[in-house]
Amino acid sequence: MMKKLFIYTFLLLAGTVVAQTKAQNPANPLDFDMSLSGGFCELRANHFHAGVDVRTKGVEGHSVHAVAKGYVSRVTVSPFGYGLAVYITHPGDSIISVYGHLQRFNSHIAAIVKEKQYKNESYTVDIKFDPGAIPVSQGEVIAFSGNSGSSAAPHLHLEIRDMKNGDYLDPLVYFKKYIKDTRKPFVRELVIYPVEGKGVVNGSSKKQIIKVETDKNENPVVDAAIEAYGAIGLGIRAIDRMDGTTFSYGIKDILQTVDSVETYRSYADRFAYEESRYLNSYTDYEEYSRRNVFYIKTFVEPGNRAGFIASRNSGIINITEEREYNVTVALSDIYKNVSKVNLKIKGRKQDIAPPDTAGNKLMRWYDYNSFSTKGIRLTVPRNSLYSNLYMAYSAIADNKYYSPIHVLHNSPVPLHSSAQLSISVSEQLTPPNTKQLGIVRINSRNGNAVWIGGSYRDGWLDSEIQELGKYTVSRDVDPPVITPVNPDKWINGRQITVRIKDDLSGVYTYRGEIDGKYALFEYDAKKALITYKFDDKRLRPGSHRLRITVTDQCGNRSRYEYAFSL
Repeated sequence: MMKKLFIYTFLLLAGTVVAQTKAQNPANPLDFDMSLSGGFCELRANHFHAGVDVRTKGVEGHSVHAVAKGYVSRVTVSPFGYGLAVYITHPGDSIISVYGHLQRFNSHIAAIVKEKQYKNESYTVDIKFDPGAIPVSQGEVIAFSGNSGSSAAPHLHLEIRDMKNGDYLDPLVYFKKYIKDTRKPFVRELVIYPVEGKGVVNGSSKKQIIKVETDKNENPVVDAAIEAYGAIGLGIRAIDRMDGTTFSYGIKDILQTVDSVETYRSYADRFAYEESRYLNSYTDYEEYSRRNVFYIKTFVEPGNRAGFIASRNSGIINITEEREYNVTVALSDIYKNVSKVNLKIKGRKQDIAPPDTAGNKLMRWYDYNSFSTKGIRLTVPRNSLYSNLYMAYSAIADNKYYSPIHVLHNSPVPLHSSAQLSISVSEQLTPPNTKQLGIVRINSRNGNAVWIGGSYRDGWLDSEIQELGKYTVSRDVDPPVITPVNPDKWINGRQITVRIKDDLSGVYTYRGEIDGKYALFEYDAKKALITYKFDDKRLRPGSHRLRITVTDQCGNRSRYEYAFSL
């Protein structure tokens, strides 16, 4: 395994050189100096960030240029995710460039998209083009920057993908020369994880978080007495930084050594779509779920198969002698700015507590697992867990809901593939309209009910879940709320804006009509707004009647009508 780690490290470095020499000289996609607000493979909720976020000076509407010669192969529009996005294939370089969160497309692409939206009577579209149907030259304006989809602020999301297999590639390999970076990563905290039943730290089997200080040269310093025995793993909370900004970024390269022997390496230069959810094993899921804090583990759970990680003994440190162990965790970015955390662990024999297995259900990470008891059934597919788990179960009575709160383990546990969950509803509580029922997850951070949904069957609700946690059954009886926004300004402003909201199950469908015909309303889901821009080809002068219909996921429906004249 040690040989594999060295070979892996060599291939990582060689692969970066090949990518840099193969690509044509890419153009800056914007008209001003390139600066980032987000980096590649950064840690996000349930996924790695697949590209870089390019700053657009906090506003929308900047010209977005094709970074290289190619052709438009795909255009998507969605209220979520990338919002408005353009995909350009570059056959000469075997890559695809992706531009997301756009405000609008260029006039040629916009006309094609609008025609498709009216044909499908849907704002959301996904259009694929034949090679050469829309050729583009390097530097050609393809769109304008925006804040559409799940974007939190105006910026350009830029991706580079491998044309052969769709893998996400680090865009900085291609755009490194446009950005200056002399700042090294910054380390905030370390975590030491005793392996359950096999390790102990300072007399405890609980994980321990250690604050990392910084000296006058911004080097990380650990000043803590650590005594351990048996098997332990480490975790690190850190960010990268760049010149001229206050933004923070993910860590590209992490190397752990124990007594100068490499035991763990993660080098985030590429990953596949199906690997993105491995983030939930790469990091401490419990700490993120409860505190919204990411700790990267420098050890590998057996169910984590992310391809950019290599390790010796899964990165686990075995303290078997009463001596001092010297551990170093080196963090570096693509510009070779490096921070090193040096940690001295004193080996001392201590009692290791056995794992707490009493009354718990053993679930093996590689196997099919099932669990059932009064009022609940759970089936977990093979390879859905990242490590073996003794699942603790309990039930809490709560008259706010239509079943007890079923606690599937005492802390949130991520699942790589969805599990099937069924919860029974007592006959006394079952409402006449069972479509209004749905499974909800109780958020471990704030206690709010998060709608999961499901289908009703013979007294049971069935749904898929993506983590073990707290679940129960709720009911949504309230229809969505439709609120016109400044209707007195619609005519002069030549657009109609309406707010649509649903507080529990969420908006499922919406439809706008003018005089009984479909009208294209753009949907900004994060602002809960739909907007119709007056279309002279489809909306003639005269009297008109607007109708908007919105349904939630439980089938509750609202309607709004308004008469106006042009």
